[in-house]
Amino acid sequence: MILKLLMSSNLFKGIGIASIGALILSPDVLFMRWSEMDVWSMLTWRGIEMGIILILFSSCFKIFRTNFKNIISPVGFGIICCQIISSFFFTYGIAETSASLILFTLATSPIFASIFSIFILGEKTTKSTWIIACLALIGVGISMAHGDNVLNAPQGSVLVGTICGIGAAASLGLSLVLLRYQPNIPAMTITGISALGNGIIGLLIVSPHLLFEGDIISISLSGLIILPISFACLTFATRYTQASNIGLLMLLETALGPFWVWLGTNETPNIFMISGGVIVICSLAWYILVDQIKISFWKPS
Repeated sequence: MILKLLMSSNLFKGIGIASIGALILSPDVLFMRWSEMDVWSMLTWRGIEMGIILILFSSCFKIFRTNFKNIISPVGFGIICCQIISSFFFTYGIAETSASLILFTLATSPIFASIFSIFILGEKTTKSTWIIACLALIGVGISMAHGDNVLNAPQGSVLVGTICGIGAAASLGLSLVLLRYQPNIPAMTITGISALGNGIIGLLIVSPHLLFEGDIISISLSGLIILPISFACLTFATRYTQASNIGLLMLLETALGPFWVWLGTNETPNIFMISGGVIVICSLAWYILVDQIKISFWKPS
């Protein structure tokens, strides 16, 4: 049964597309670092550029145009709010503290999605979910406890950065559950609208003289290329493979993101942060492989 599933062309297509999306997304934080912009400037450039590209791209497909009306609903509004909050927390966290801590913390979003699914979708959560959640939080705790000793990282508050990472993970997890609750909402379009909303909020708050300070090319490479292409790939991949497979491949960003940042800026996490990150990644990989994918492998046809 497993061999038959692995040989499925749709499975390979979905995993391939999702892998491309995750790999393209992995250096995103590096370009945020290279831009040397403040939080609101990054939010403005990334949001407006990504939003316009995703909305224009999704409008080329009839299915997105047909389902656009489903965005105008309480669930659609909830998804937009969750994605705006998640993006803000992520951007603020990256500006506040080390990229490793934020990425390791953000990786816990599948755990939050499982917890929210209990209340919104009425799904049962297995004992292993709670065990993995505890292990992941232990990993985050280890990383946070030694987050001050990161070479060349922003000198902000590690506690604030951790709160931002958890807030980003929780709001992202909730948005994923709401998308499952209302599958007729076009994911790519609503992500574009949320990104555009982020950009507009940033534009209203940012000081005009700061908007053009920093490396605009770096932040635009992220907003115009990295984010739209990666999110388009990840969205299309859901047509061919399960969300659990995509979640597993998204760990590529968690693992590779700190590496790219270290390579490009010499921001070097200490051994404790690396150990905490390994606990988070291995726990989530085990959760997705055993508690999610294994169920589908052995599900009777």
